[in-house]
Amino acid sequence: MHNIIVLIATTPRVSMLKENALPSIINQTVQPTAVVIVSDRRSLNKDEVLCFNTTIGKEIPLYTITNSNKAGVAGSWNTGIDFISKKYPESYIAIIDDDDQWHTNHLSTCISHSANGTADVVLSGINVITNKKKVKANIPLNISINDFLVGNPGWQGSNTFIKANLAIKIGGFTNGQISGNDRDFAIRVLESEAVKITYTTEATVDWRCNQSPEALSAPGSKQKLKGYAQFLKLHGHKMSSKERSSFFARSEQLFSISKQDILKELELLTSANE
Repeated sequence: MHNIIVLIATTPRVSMLKENALPSIINQTVQPTAVVIVSDRRSLNKDEVLCFNTTIGKEIPLYTITNSNKAGVAGSWNTGIDFISKKYPESYIAIIDDDDQWHTNHLSTCISHSANGTADVVLSGINVITNKKKVKANIPLNISINDFLVGNPGWQGSNTFIKANLAIKIGGFTNGQISGNDRDFAIRVLESEAVKITYTTEATVDWRCNQSPEALSAPGSKQKLKGYAQFLKLHGHKMSSKERSSFFARSEQLFSISKQDILKELELLTSANE
């Protein structure tokens, strides 16, 4: 069986980790080989590291490192991916956001659907939780690049279960990308040759949507606007006219971000890079 290494990126948000991600890890029926926490904006202090070690326990090795790339979740994840690929090259990386939760069978379900470790990616489903209530379940199946150009059929941070060598092969996440990291990552995985993806067809992850005001998914946020513009800059040329229209309609419907605002932000991004 491959090693399973849990990867968490945090700003850090200590209370979120203690309440959500860490309990999810220690309650897994199949325990991970190790846990890697990447702190984004500053290094974790000794008390915080001690707290995390105490919570996880002595049975699971914990590594706490600091983001060495551009600030943000993408750079933090990439820092963790680089670390894991060197220390545990034959491993699956299982990501969980600090404010999300896994069901106790998440890791066991992923590994049991990995076709004896031959799958490069195993995708489970995600429950969308708003105001502590489940509003829907996203169950990915037979995903395609076109799915991610318009929206997201259900591949996010907390249900990412991918071989470390594939994550390195595609270049990890896009450093500096504000939001849409999951969609950008998925597209580049799907563009990679001979990738084997399997599906659990059940939801074993709870995504706590808009749990905090600073959440990237908060409607109308400046971060989400920039993320949309960045995504359009990266992948807009791959969209058909119908997909492009659907892309803008979705941004307006879900996040109250207009086509005009995205195109204006895109102009700013383009001029800044020239």
